[in-house]
Amino acid sequence: MGVSLQLKVAVTALVGGLALCGVAQAGQLKEIARVPVKLEAPMSGFDIGTVDTKTNRYLLTSHWSRDPKDTRNPGNNAVLVFDANTNKLLKTIPGVRGSGIVSVGNGNEAWVGTRKNGVDIVDVVAGKALGIVDLGGGGDELTYDPKDGVVAVALPDNDPPTLVLISVKTRKVVAKVAVPEATDGLEQTIYSPVDGMFWTDVPELNHDKTKGGMMEVDPKTGKRVAIDPVDNCKPHGNAIGVGGELYLGCNLQGQQAIFNVKTGKVDAYVPGAGGSDETAADDVMGQYYSAAAGNKDPGPVLAVVDAKTRTIIQKIPTAGTAHSVAVDPKNHHVFLPEGDNDGGCSCVRVFAAAK
Repeated sequence: MGVSLQLKVAVTALVGGLALCGVAQAGQLKEIARVPVKLEAPMSGFDIGTVDTKTNRYLLTSHWSRDPKDTRNPGNNAVLVFDANTNKLLKTIPGVRGSGIVSVGNGNEAWVGTRKNGVDIVDVVAGKALGIVDLGGGGDELTYDPKDGVVAVALPDNDPPTLVLISVKTRKVVAKVAVPEATDGLEQTIYSPVDGMFWTDVPELNHDKTKGGMMEVDPKTGKRVAIDPVDNCKPHGNAIGVGGELYLGCNLQGQQAIFNVKTGKVDAYVPGAGGSDETAADDVMGQYYSAAAGNKDPGPVLAVVDAKTRTIIQKIPTAGTAHSVAVDPKNHHVFLPEGDNDGGCSCVRVFAAAK
């Protein structure tokens, strides 16, 4: 599902232009709001958050507990819908124990990866489920290719782990990409408009914890192109950065990684924080964010990275297993949910540029 050379050049030029004007604005964040979340019980388990710029909504998947065996609070299984401008919780859509989530089409529909069925489709406006794409296995993190109308969802617990491609129009599976060498499952997949490809974090290759990779899949053919090496990282987070590079959250300690989709190589490692899950990127501000809930020294942090210098410029202490982060590229608010454990606020913390 490639794009034309002209489109590639145009997209690259646009992203690069934004980067040039935005990097000068890179700087530290300050907390501007805390949005309380209490459902049947205080928010404990949660996973992926995403911002839909068409509707100005921040969406977050909530669980009944951090422990999947704990089923005491089924009312906490929900999709949470926030206003990304006013930082208000608008509604909860119950009955969905989601992991990954992505907005589709006009932003009024969300596709949610669920470990029970595969993918649940939710009407965000009506606040109800529309249907299920049964994949015969548990769906996790997702991404959306709007050009070709394809959603990619990881089935990390399948044997072997598999990336499934689904047509948004027909809601039918169009391809399955098995990854037998992915011995610790699959993590975040991102659609890159620079090259028109899906890129998936492969945390571990062939039982070597120090060897991971980025898997490139062509949405048009449904075929795997390559797995490019990413060493000493165990990539989990994955966000489109400046110039179309990918900012990877390394689950191993000590560093993050910046991956070049054009060369298929790691351009740089960013030292100073590890134990990351989700990452986010704001090209206009020239900043990257890592939800490093597993960081050991000085403990869990939200790491703020200057995209130009590729250095950490701020470490904001976090709690409540804060492993999820999203950014609104229009108002530049950064959303970081915390559970109620270990001193967490059972809320979504919102950050913006410090004046």
